[in-house]
Amino acid sequence: MEFEFVALEMAGSEAEWLKNFLANIPLGMKPTPSVSMYCDCQSAIAITKNKSYNGKNRHIQLRHNLVKHLLKSGTISIDYVKSERNLAGPLTKPLGRKMILETSMGMGLKPLANKQMMETQPLLLEIP
Repeated sequence: MEFEFVALEMAGSEAEWLKNFLANIPLGMKPTPSVSMYCDCQSAIAITKNKSYNGKNRHIQLRHNLVKHLLKSGTISIDYVKSERNLAGPLTKPLGRKMILETSMGMGLKPLANKQMMETQPLLLEIP
């Protein structure tokens, strides 16, 4: 659970920086809404939304406070996503060809080669 918390804090900090960066560019755009962050760890989400942190590790307590501040200010929102639907999940483990195709297509990538060629040669992907 600690590494989910670290990931939430780091992604939240990046979202805050990006939101502030976009707010300072005079393009006449509407203010950006909160950035939706998806997490497949229900315990990390529950601890984030809890009012107090009762853990022992100080570095996690500091991250908890920052994530709570970002939630309260409306910079981020945290939602639960099932592990099977989490696009970033497969990137943390070894993948078979089928899972690579499903994950890459879910991210908007498409295969360069035709189906017959894909069975014999390495997988090539193109960013549309």
